[in-house]
Formats: sequence, C-alpha cells, structure tokens
Amino acid sequence: MAKEKSDKSIPFIITSSYLLSFLFIRLAVIIAGAAGSAASQAAKAGEIRFYIGTNIILFGYHIHHLFIGIFLIALAGWFAIVGSDYFDRRDTALMYGIGMGLFMDEIGLLLSWGDYWSSTTYLLSLLLGGIFLNIIFFPDFWNDVKGHLRAVDPKKMVVSHYKRDSIIRGVDKMAEEADKTEKISQIFSGLIYIAVGILIIFNPELVYYWVAGGFFLQGLTNFVRAWKS
Repeated sequence: MAKEKSDKSIPFIITSSYLLSFLFIRLAVIIAGAAGSAASQAAKAGEIRFYIGTNIILFGYHIHHLFIGIFLIALAGWFAIVGSDYFDRRDTALMYGIGMGLFMDEIGLLLSWGDYWSSTTYLLSLLLGGIFLNIIFFPDFWNDVKGHLRAVDPKKMVVSHYKRDSIIRGVDKMAEEADKTEKISQIFSGLIYIAVGILIIFNPELVYYWVAGGFFLQGLTNFVRAWKS
C-alpha cells in the first residue's frame, strides 16, 4: 500500500492525459466544425431534440463535452475516496486527467457566455498545465517551500535574515532540480512554444496575454535580482 501511495508515475499520467485529451478534443472540434454547427444552432432555436453526430443533443439539450469531463472527474474522485476492486490509482489518475482536459477545453465557453474560441481557455489551460509540470519536475523544491512556510511564525511576518536565506535556498534548490531535468524540460518547453504558436495562429488575440505574461515574468525577475544583489 505504501508503495502504491508513493507511485511517482501518477502525476505524469494525470499531466500527459490532461494535455493529450485537451489537444485531441480541441482538434476534433476544429476538424468537425462542431462549434457553431447547424445542429447546435438548430438546438438553440428548439428545432431539434435528438441528434448524435458532430454534436450530442438529447431532449433538446446540447450536451457539451465539459459535462463528460465533470462526470469523469467525479468518478475518479469517488473511486479515489471509496476505493474500487476494478480501478487502481493509475486508472483513476488517467480518468481524472482526461476529465480535466475535456472540462478545461470549454472553460472559456463558460466564462465568456458561450464563446468557445475565447482566449481565456488557452490562458487557463496553459496555467494549469504549468502547475502540473511543476508537480512532476520540481516536487522537492515545492516540498522545501512548504516546509519553510510551515516554519514561519504568522506573528513575525517581517523581512529577516532567516527569510532571505530561505528564499535563496529555495531558488538554489530549484536550480538544482532544473539541472537534473534539463533535457526533459527543454523538450517540454519546445512543445509548449510550438503549441502556443499554433494557438496564436488560430486565435491572434492570445498574443496579448503572451506578451503581457512575458513582461510580468521579467518584472518578477528584476525584483529577484534586486533582492539578491
């Protein structure tokens, strides 16, 4: 049981299934032309009640794939909490990752009152993907940060020598982890840059968020350099 709990493949399964399912369903929608199709427009107008094809329409309701994602996430949570004789942790991890990919593909549609092509989808999906990648490649660093946060006394939230040393140690730890996974990180970075380039071609508005994020990161970098100097 202890070995199963320490299975380091679980974060990788979640992340890879999340990214692959997101890319698959997004490409499927683009190729099939499901967003704004004649069937979905007919369903909105109340002219069609049952249809299964590029869209799924039951009893006049358009069943978006985000509902399938929510169902898979709920199912994975149930099996993870209650347990199952048929599904182990790797199965539930796969289920959870696929569910997250299907859900996040339509997160912009939820937040923008029906715009499937909203750039918010790409922004939040890349953010979540970055969080998952940090869990895979830098777990020791974040465990170290968590340990330092637990050691901080809330009554003494002042800049001190100890706090400054903790930040420096954390940065050094992250640098060590980055060296260990340099090749893998470069491969993932390359894939992310290519994916973002493709997304910008389909949605030029995304470039504004990308540029803004670059300036934001550069500003944080300058603060860190000033702190260490």
